[in-house]
Amino acid sequence: MLSGLLSKEECAKCRLCCCFDSYDLWETPILTKEDVRLVKEKINKDQPFVHKEEELIFRMEKEPDRDLYYCPVLDHSKGCLMGDQKPFDCRIWPLRIMSLNGQRVIVLSTVCPAVQTRPLDKIQKKAQELAGAIFDYADRVPIAVKPYISGYPILVVEG
Repeated sequence: MLSGLLSKEECAKCRLCCCFDSYDLWETPILTKEDVRLVKEKINKDQPFVHKEEELIFRMEKEPDRDLYYCPVLDHSKGCLMGDQKPFDCRIWPLRIMSLNGQRVIVLSTVCPAVQTRPLDKIQKKAQELAGAIFDYADRVPIAVKPYISGYPILVVEG
C-alpha cells in the first residue's frame, strides 16, 4: 500500500514494525478472520491469538532477558510469512489512525527509519491517497482507532 513511498526491500531489511516493547504493544496488528485463517492454514495451525474486544491480535511472547516481543509470523531470515497478505495495520505502517477530540486523524509514527528520510509533503500525499481506505477500515474495525498520542504528526483529518 505504501509503494512509491517505501520499498519492500527497505521494509524487509528493517523489520522495526514487527518488533514491540511493552509500552508499544498497543500497536499489535488487529487481525481479520481471513488473516487468522491464513495463519492457521499456511503458517502455524497452533498459533495462539488474544481477543481484544470483538477482534483478535497475535499473542506475542516476551524475548528472554529483553523487553521485546516479535510478531510470531516474522521469520528473522525470510521476513513476514504473510507476505503481501499482511494485516491492514501492517500494510499501512508507519501510518496510524487515531481519534483526536472525537475526530479521526491519520498520523505518522516517526520511528520508522526509512520514512524519516522522505519529504513530509510526499508522506502526506500518500496518506491522503490512502485516507479513503484507512477510514473505511476504521468504520469496519473501530478498535483500530487509537486515542491520539501527543507528538504524532497529523497528516490527514477526516472530513
